[in-house]
Amino acid sequence: MQRTLRNKLGLVLGPVLAALTYWSMSPGGDGSASFSMAAVAAVTAWMAVWWITEAVPLGATALLPLVLLPAFRVQTTAEVATAYAGDLIFLFLGGFLVALAIEESGLHRRVALGIVAAMGDHPRRIVFGFMLATAALSMWLSNSATTMMLLPIAVSVLIHADSRGGRAHQNFGVALMLGIAYGASIGGVATIVGTPPNAYFRNEFAKEFVVRGAPDFSFGGWMLMALPMAALFLAVAWWLLTRFLFPIKPGPLFGGSDVIRDELRSLGPMSRDEWVMAGIFATTAALWILREPVTGWGWAPMLGVGRETIDGASRVWLSDGAVAIAMGLVCFIAPSTARPGRGILEWRATARMPWEVLLLFGGGMALAASMKASGFATYAGGALADALRNLPAVAQVALCGGTMTAATEMTSNLASVQISLPILKEAALANGRDPRLLMLPTTLAASWAFMLPVATPPNAIVYGSGRVAIRDMIKAGFVMNALGIVLILVATFALAVPIFDIQTTGAPEWSNLSADSTESPFDSQ
Repeated sequence: MQRTLRNKLGLVLGPVLAALTYWSMSPGGDGSASFSMAAVAAVTAWMAVWWITEAVPLGATALLPLVLLPAFRVQTTAEVATAYAGDLIFLFLGGFLVALAIEESGLHRRVALGIVAAMGDHPRRIVFGFMLATAALSMWLSNSATTMMLLPIAVSVLIHADSRGGRAHQNFGVALMLGIAYGASIGGVATIVGTPPNAYFRNEFAKEFVVRGAPDFSFGGWMLMALPMAALFLAVAWWLLTRFLFPIKPGPLFGGSDVIRDELRSLGPMSRDEWVMAGIFATTAALWILREPVTGWGWAPMLGVGRETIDGASRVWLSDGAVAIAMGLVCFIAPSTARPGRGILEWRATARMPWEVLLLFGGGMALAASMKASGFATYAGGALADALRNLPAVAQVALCGGTMTAATEMTSNLASVQISLPILKEAALANGRDPRLLMLPTTLAASWAFMLPVATPPNAIVYGSGRVAIRDMIKAGFVMNALGIVLILVATFALAVPIFDIQTTGAPEWSNLSADSTESPFDSQ
């Protein structure tokens, strides 16, 4: 792809800003930081500029720590490289394998069509059906893959509606396209594996605090907190899109649901491969949710592979990442009836694996580790703590969430979270607050940016359909962004605080303890 002016400017601005940052922060500049802290700040600035401007592919930018951190003598190459093979990487690798197997079997298309067909021949209900299908699938599959899967189905409905209703259904087309994009983003926050920032936050929190005795964010606990919030947001977003932002006239769509039913009938009865993948998917979800939803209870503790304290440090012998890899292997082993003599999942399908996301995770974790090792996170957190010190908890959460939403409009949500979480953690500790109070809502806000095509892949995909004007996306996205921040604020104090016992007026005891080990409790030895 040919580089744009923005790409070219970013290519030069990244290293230039890194050099200026290093010079201004190092003892040779104003003496306010050590050489290691200045080096980490420089690498962070370089990566942020390249991520924002997409000067090079995002995954390529994520490899910079492997070169720059050893060059600045912050960490050795071996130390940096361990971040690219952590448990979180394998959690998503296994999850992607199961998702690819579902696509190979065709089950994903049947589920989506079935949900939409149940909505009936009414434009508002059809929009809700697509939003519900997108959100439900995005809880478990990639937001991008889900959006790309449902887009051609939605376009076929719109073509049919255009032939029957002409321009009378113009608002229906805009609402349907935006509904799919927004459904993917909203549904993704409902599970830990639904969107990369969720899993990254859980991993980083566990690495830093669960080893000190903090309670973990279990799969089931996360859903108990996030699913009601996502369900409410989905319903309100549908109402706003179809009745306020792009009002759709009531009445039948003149055969819109017939298109869906025809497509569903053309699939025929469920194949054996689809039944097998339905079972594998249900088993994977059950294993994740029931592994250890409450400390000391679940199938993992029963089998002796749950959480255990060894030499003062908490360990988890068999993690969600191990479950994901195990079920991914099952997909390779399970025989296919559609392709006799082969597995349901074949290695050729991994060509569609989002390897860039895995590299993004690795680069972000390497950057976070260097921030901690050099002291830069504490340095930057202290500055942020001074800015937040006199604000009440509600204002701090709202400010952090709103800032993250704005930042994610221009850059990767995962990249934004990777840069901000170490700083927010230190800011909370410096102010004597529970670090979860700032880290959790900021993570959720990173996935809810709706205004611009570059904000999220689902936005870009539906914008590329040609059915959505940029002004329509900005108009609707502004409302969605504001609503998302309000819902995150409410959910934080109404759901997350009681479910996870988050303190709003002080810091828990475990936050002041020293960790005997910096190894993630998800890592098995």
